[in-house]
Amino acid sequence: MTIRHFPLPAAAEPKKPRLGLLVPATDHISELAFLEMLAGSGVDFLTNRVALANPITMENLARMVDDVTRATTSLLPDGRIDAIAFSCTSGTVAVGPDKVARAIHAGRPGVPFTTPITAAVKACRQLGLKRIAVLTPYVDEVNEPIRQFLEKNGVAVGAFGSFHLLTEPEIASVPPAAIVEAGKALEGPGIDGVFVSCTGMRGHAALAALEAATGKPCLSSNQVQLWDALSLIGYDRPIKGFGGLLARLGAAKRGQAAD
Repeated sequence: MTIRHFPLPAAAEPKKPRLGLLVPATDHISELAFLEMLAGSGVDFLTNRVALANPITMENLARMVDDVTRATTSLLPDGRIDAIAFSCTSGTVAVGPDKVARAIHAGRPGVPFTTPITAAVKACRQLGLKRIAVLTPYVDEVNEPIRQFLEKNGVAVGAFGSFHLLTEPEIASVPPAAIVEAGKALEGPGIDGVFVSCTGMRGHAALAALEAATGKPCLSSNQVQLWDALSLIGYDRPIKGFGGLLARLGAAKRGQAAD
């Protein structure tokens, strides 16, 4: 038998943008959220998991950093990654953004990255949200550092609510309708917007309804980290159905082009 050899096409297809997603081992939602938000966008993403054990405590979260470099290095080690999202809001706070940065860059030098909590601060600044309501699924041991991080980075927290859950399966089970109702209860005079914290909770699926109910910008952990990751690679096509932040991607650039 003769084995036929086929030449590659002269012109290859354009490369799609490719994101890397580092997900806590116990997380049920991050990949689902990215699949839903990126549907039809032309953006690919690949996932690797970082060691984390239930319950969700500051001690367990802080241990995540020990596995971040390994997870980053083995995230498609012989392929291109345009930007990385470290998909844990509370884990970033527990470890510290600087330590997360060092661990990621040890595995992928030069690749830009984002985290949900740092992306939330960026989004608040871009949208002019100076005083927000925060909704989390966490116990108070985790809630207080979240509040302190936001306050120290210039985002005042005017209201705070939580479902007070300890494990990822419980967190993943919170329905979007419950998130909408809790977010509405926290919103009030003097509140510029709502931040639904935790990549393990379906906050992204509640944003459209929550914005419609409150008339204010609403953010979630998975939404803001995707927005920041796409911004880092220059992606400028709007993504609709998951809050105004993603729906306005590239708006400034399109406005300049219209001028």
